[in-house]
This record gives sequence, structure tokens and C-alpha cells, in this order.
Amino acid sequence: MKLIERYIFRKAGIATLAILLSLAGVVWIVQALGKIDIITAKGQSLQSYFMATTLVIPMLFLAVIPVALLLGTVATVNSMNSNSELVVINASGASNRVVLKPFLVLALICSLFTGFVGHFVIAWSLTSLKSYKREMAADLVSVLVKEGDFTEVEKGLTIHIARRLPDGRLGGILISDDRTPEQQQVFLAREGALSRTGTEAILYLHDGEILQKDLSDNSSSVIRYDSYAFDLDTLSAKDNTSFKRRPKERSTPELLFPDPDDSFYKRQPELYTSEIHQRFSEMLWPFAYVMVILAFCGQARSSRQGYGSAIASGMILLMALRGAAFSAASSIKANETMAVYLYVIPIAAMAYASYYLYQNRQIGVPRRLQPVLERASLRGEAWLKAQNDRYLAWRRKVAGVAS
Repeated sequence: MKLIERYIFRKAGIATLAILLSLAGVVWIVQALGKIDIITAKGQSLQSYFMATTLVIPMLFLAVIPVALLLGTVATVNSMNSNSELVVINASGASNRVVLKPFLVLALICSLFTGFVGHFVIAWSLTSLKSYKREMAADLVSVLVKEGDFTEVEKGLTIHIARRLPDGRLGGILISDDRTPEQQQVFLAREGALSRTGTEAILYLHDGEILQKDLSDNSSSVIRYDSYAFDLDTLSAKDNTSFKRRPKERSTPELLFPDPDDSFYKRQPELYTSEIHQRFSEMLWPFAYVMVILAFCGQARSSRQGYGSAIASGMILLMALRGAAFSAASSIKANETMAVYLYVIPIAAMAYASYYLYQNRQIGVPRRLQPVLERASLRGEAWLKAQNDRYLAWRRKVAGVAS
């Protein structure tokens, strides 16, 4: 790349990376706060909490990479236009390709990274997360030490420990098991002990009763026992005999060559087709984002020439195209021919933008829409200015009180 192209690439790359990390961080914090019950309700350790939240990071990157590239492109082009750098490039006789090339290289990097994450990393992270959740559900060592609390380990299963005895045994145990729709069970024990060997966890109950109620005929029964073994490894496993994975939890080679005897594949083969096409078509969007937005605002414009409205128009168009692609993806389950539109939509957007970029022309905003977009832009600027003035006034007031 030439010097000016390297300069644009470095500027756009830094902006995109900063936005990517910021967006991923915000989304990760939201996800992490949503899983805080791993510590508060499930009694797990801080390490388990961070492990469960860290494994969702690949999904966050896949969602925000195209958005970060789009915002980074807009920020870079807008900065270059404000600093008259685009004016200098145009005055030198350079074509749109000088500006387009570094952005296309950046889009290629984002596309390859998106493909790597989508085809391989997400499948590994989701499988690991699912396996880790199963291990946490079965690992009740940390839960059982919470004396006096009623802890819902999973839906339909609640455990209560009255006290912990000095020798490590547990006293006053109550287990309410409503996981079976047609039967309710309550386990009572005077004392018990937790035994964990390797991956097996068993709670041995001594001197207690089992209260059973059959919901089909409302009959009840009481079973007394001297010793009973409650297997904790059955937790969180409605289908504990086989660890079934959804299409999203499989790598692309596994989707392309599925096991014909797989029960999930036999029931819903269209989900495999949909997932394959979504992963491959997702790699086209970084190019579509860059080319469309540059076709709208890749050349120097003044505010009077509707530069802000051009950016808004480009982003609105991309949002509409993205929405159409999501609609097509959701329709693949009913009609597999809709998968074609996952490729047609971004390729058509690239072809549309390529025509204007090759002709060294700008996409003009329709005259009827220009006043509307300009008024909306002015209102937005006025609102932001009002909020900024209100904030500054509040800061002055606080400073005056403090002094």
C-alpha cells in the first residue's frame, strides 16, 4: 500500500479496534450482570463465574465486529472530511480507490476473523459452556455449606441444609424434587455426608423419610430408610445419557458432514442448512458495510452539501438490508430456497456501491428526503447541545455548592 493508504488503514484500524473492544466490553458487562446469580443463588466460586461469562466472549465478538467496522469506517471518513484530508486527496486527482483500498483490506481482516470465530471458535465455546454448566450443577460442594438457606440448584430441585456438623457431616437435610411432572418427592434426613470421587458426586442420607405424591391420582406414600444415596450427577440432565449438541454448537465441518444417525439431524435437518448458510454469508457483510458507506460519504463534502444526511442515508440503507437478511435467515426453516437471499442481499449491496465507486461518483440523497434528513440532523444536534449545556450547568452548580 502507498503511504496515504497505510495512513488511512492505520487510522481506520485503530478506530475499529477501539469501538470493537468498547462494544464487546459493554455487552460482556451486561451478560456478566445477568449471570451474577451463579454466585448469589448457586453458591459457586468467583472462578466459576468468570469462566461462565468468559466463554460467551466469542459470541459477543461475532455480533459486534460488523458494527464496529461500520462505526470505525464512519468515524474515520468523517474525521478525514472534517480535517480536509478528503479534499486534499480529491484535489490531487486520486480516485475513490485510494480511499477504498485500505478499508477493503480492513474488511478482509474482519471477514476472515468473523469466519474463523463463526466456523470454529463459537462451536467450541458453546460446547465448553454447556459442559461447564453441567459440571457446576453437579458440583454442590460449595452450595451445601450454606447453612440455613433454601437453594434452588435447578428448576424443580431445592436443597436445604440446617447445619454443618463439626466432623464434616451435614445435619437436617431437606431435598424437594419436582423435576418429574407426574410425581413430587421430598427427601428428609437427620444427617448426611457428601462423597465426591473423581467426577462422581453422591449425597448419602441417613435416618430419614421419602414423601412421595403421585399427581395423576393424588395418592401419597411415605418411605422410611436408614441409608439412601442421592446421585448428584443426575442434576441438570434431562437427557443425561447423551450430550446432544445443537447446530450452533457444532463446527462447520460437522455441519457439512453430519452423522446420518444423529437424532437431532433426523428431526430438524433444516437447522443445519440454515446455520451453514448464515456462517458463510456473515463473512460478506464487512465488505458490504464498507463499500456502501464509502459510496455515500467517501468523497469530500461540506455540511451544506448534506454530508451528515449522506452518512445517515447509508446507515439506514444498511440497517434495512441487514433486517432483510435476518428475515431471510428465519425463513430458511420453512423454505430452504430462502438461503439464496442471504448471499444475494450483501452481494447486491456491494454491486450497487461498486458502480458508484468505480465511476468516482457519490450516491446522492433524493431531493425530497434532503430537507427531512437535514431537519432531523439539526434537531439531533440541538438536542445534544441542550443536554451538554444542562450537564455543564449541573457541574457548575455542584462546584458552587462544594466550594
